[in-house]
Amino acid sequence: MLQFDYTNQIKRALLQMVKDHGEGILDDDKRFISLMNDYIPEYERERRLFKHVLSNNILAQMRRDDNQRIAILKAREFMSNELFLADTAVEFVLTCFTYMMEWNYVSPAPQAAQPAAAPAEQSTQTAAAPAAQPAAQPAPAKPVTSEVLYTKNDAKRASGLFNTTARVPEGYTTIEDFAFDSSRIKAVELPTSLYVIGEYAFSDCKKLKSLELPVNIKRIGKGAFSSCSKLSMVRIPAGVTEIEENTFQFCTGLEVLDLPNTISSIGAEAFQGCMSLKKLFLNDSVKYIDDTAFKMCPDLTIKCYENSYVHRFCEEHRMRYEVIRKGFRG
Repeated sequence: MLQFDYTNQIKRALLQMVKDHGEGILDDDKRFISLMNDYIPEYERERRLFKHVLSNNILAQMRRDDNQRIAILKAREFMSNELFLADTAVEFVLTCFTYMMEWNYVSPAPQAAQPAAAPAEQSTQTAAAPAAQPAAQPAPAKPVTSEVLYTKNDAKRASGLFNTTARVPEGYTTIEDFAFDSSRIKAVELPTSLYVIGEYAFSDCKKLKSLELPVNIKRIGKGAFSSCSKLSMVRIPAGVTEIEENTFQFCTGLEVLDLPNTISSIGAEAFQGCMSLKKLFLNDSVKYIDDTAFKMCPDLTIKCYENSYVHRFCEEHRMRYEVIRKGFRG
């Protein structure tokens, strides 16, 4: 996954740049580069990377291709093979460019490491001993697939009429958009291999009470748990960087929410209508909160550090907050 800091802030700033100055800047490399100095002035390393990519016409080539998927594949191949960029840099550029152009793109889950081959055993035969028959060569390992999709049909079978607990087997990396939407499950068991929960994957699961997210989760799509009215407790694992729009919208029974210090962005209406949510700690890693993120949360008090972005946000939006000392979550 991406290892660049502040990816969410940068991609949002670039999108705002396009909205402020029009799509014409996407075809004008010099103006684009100049405007970046105003919109992301503090990110020098990232600006240098974008300048290098733009000078090789990557963005122009992506825009000329009618098929977005093919355009992304071509851009990735060129940046990797011709510009010799690291995988993390390539995915960072693709994430920012596609977001800026409002294309639908999800960075692939990291591939599992291949096990090292076992060393051959040293022969203990003497010179007089007959030569051993050569050992059979093992079959070549199958390539590891970067995405193993758990589909709507898989979810339908797992959440049949008499199943109250849905079990997603090990090996799956991604749950498809809308996979469990409106199902009657009360609990779900997710594998440690899972990296991505698709958009609205569990939306409107009104009986869902129990949920434990695996530690390897990196992305939770927008609306993933919206309208899960009986969901009472959620702990987001470290590694997730963004709470996307509508993610927990109208989870009216949500009382306990634990967010990691990797969260940097909270999208529109992410927690709208979480009527039972009373306390929430937001670390100073949070650098963006949409104005509507906590709409209709009447009893919510946000705990935050003094002079942090969250502190200023709460004051500006007249939200109840409690300032705590560094190192404490209250």
